[in-house]
Amino acid sequence: MKRNPATLLFVCVLLAYCAMPIPASAKEAGAVSDLFITIYNGDLALVKEKRSFNLASGRQQFTLDNVSGRLNPSTVHLAFPEGVEFELLEQNFDYDLVNMDKMLNKFIGSELTLIDDYNKTEQRVTLLSTAGGRVVRDASGQILLNPPGRVVLPAGSADELLLRPTLSWDLWSGSSGTQTGEISYLSGGLDWKADYVVMLNADDTAADIEGWVTLTNNSGTTFENAQLKLVAGDVNRAPMDDYAPMERALDGYAMAEEAAPGGFAEESFFEYHLYDLQRPTTIRNSQQKQIGLLTAAGVGTEKLFVFDGRNGGDVSVKVQFENSEENNMGMPLPKGIVRVFKADSKGQAQFVGEDRIDHTPRDEDVRLTIGNAFDIKGETVKKDYKDIGSGYTETWEITLKNHKESEDVTVTVPFAIWGDWDILSASTDYVKKDANTAEFKVDVPADGETKFTFQYRVVWR
Repeated sequence: MKRNPATLLFVCVLLAYCAMPIPASAKEAGAVSDLFITIYNGDLALVKEKRSFNLASGRQQFTLDNVSGRLNPSTVHLAFPEGVEFELLEQNFDYDLVNMDKMLNKFIGSELTLIDDYNKTEQRVTLLSTAGGRVVRDASGQILLNPPGRVVLPAGSADELLLRPTLSWDLWSGSSGTQTGEISYLSGGLDWKADYVVMLNADDTAADIEGWVTLTNNSGTTFENAQLKLVAGDVNRAPMDDYAPMERALDGYAMAEEAAPGGFAEESFFEYHLYDLQRPTTIRNSQQKQIGLLTAAGVGTEKLFVFDGRNGGDVSVKVQFENSEENNMGMPLPKGIVRVFKADSKGQAQFVGEDRIDHTPRDEDVRLTIGNAFDIKGETVKKDYKDIGSGYTETWEITLKNHKESEDVTVTVPFAIWGDWDILSASTDYVKKDANTAEFKVDVPADGETKFTFQYRVVWR
């Protein structure tokens, strides 16, 4: 195979530099100049950042601190502008952050100083173990379990431990000078979800709707002035080996709220939807941050009452609206929890129920199950069954009672039927909703009841 002489020369020079000793001290990469974060549903984020590198000709080391503590090392990518010759030889991700246990473990078998401020005493002891507490031996040879006093370590004891997660590189450069490098990696510890607030009007025919994005950062790192994008959709991820360099810090959340100006712009992206925040934001470690997603006023709504005709039970209450521009909505809605409120007779908003929605495209209906109706009841009775040889017939009677004093209601009654069926007779109108469901819509007067019967036949073929 014919080889390009220039390529052979580059490889030879690279191998020669790789054989050279590594510099005694590593250089620190510059501070982050541009930061871009894309957060997906399900504890995953793509982090991209730009930093300056003072490159020297030859082999050298760089360290980058303030990276995510949940970084996935196998996804790290470094790029320099076109024309910069470099080769990444080795990469290390260090996450052994300083804490009291790690510092004490360094001194097992060594002497420590214990100072008892209460008794105003000071003694030298040898640390034997830290498992389940401190075990020490004093100067007389006695073994002491969790002796009183504070431990004083020699100066510089934490020098070898890290204050922040650190990424380090051993790389070769074919030129010298300051260059801007772009680093990207996938990280856990960052997640987002959507929450919605629906405020119904007095007669439940319209609502004002607010959407909020809640960001959660448990990555171990604060991201300053990040350009933020959110991806809504179910992104497939391959099963991974257990890899959790840092434990999640789930306690001590700080709550921050942000709103307009500079909200989210939405766009289609692959088979998902992308929400781009139109301003930088800072996402601090161990923080939940809320940012406004949408605001819609006068959204037309419909209140529905639904009773399961076959199984009986309570009459459920649902609120439905169309996610369309004609209905003052129209933004694709990320999955999340929708909480519904309504003002009472004194004008104070009261919580009436909540439901979870899946990702909802524009022009689709949103139907929320709010709870069960207090004043509307249903009863279902199978009145007759006949075996007709090639199948059977059944006759059912359903009674709906409305105890509201001044409000007529309409109750939707779905009734499940399996097999090859048809309705032989019915005392009220119905539709064949699907292959296994007949659906009745029944008007029930205020402080009254409505009773209807129907008979259906199932044929075995």
